[in-house]
Amino acid sequence: MYCTPKIHKRGAPLRPIVDYTGSIGYNTSKALAEILAPMFGTTEHHVRNYRDLAEFMKDFTIAEDKEFVLHDVVALFTNTPIPETLEYIKDELTKDITLKDRTNLVVYIDDIMELLEFICNTTYFIFDDTIMQ
Repeated sequence: MYCTPKIHKRGAPLRPIVDYTGSIGYNTSKALAEILAPMFGTTEHHVRNYRDLAEFMKDFTIAEDKEFVLHDVVALFTNTPIPETLEYIKDELTKDITLKDRTNLVVYIDDIMELLEFICNTTYFIFDDTIMQ
């Protein structure tokens, strides 16, 4: 476990982060990420990292009456609405014609969705060689 400061709050209290590596869902999460990866990050609005943002911004002009706001969504996972996210992923999987080439799952979308729902709603982790929930 480690902590990150909540810099937007007075006194910057710490947010505990539990390392998921080695947990019961780790390998499943990894496999799902590999299946889903080609579907996301392909729009013109996707920014992979600060270098991508810097490259995009060097030729970007903001009107004087406008304000540029940037949100780092990496740390907002706990605020992600799971049912809506799963529905969005299911819609994207349904449209993905290359899905069958990336997985050995037989009932592709139903199996993937069942695993995703389990992973998104599971809080098991290992601490001090003990499985916690």
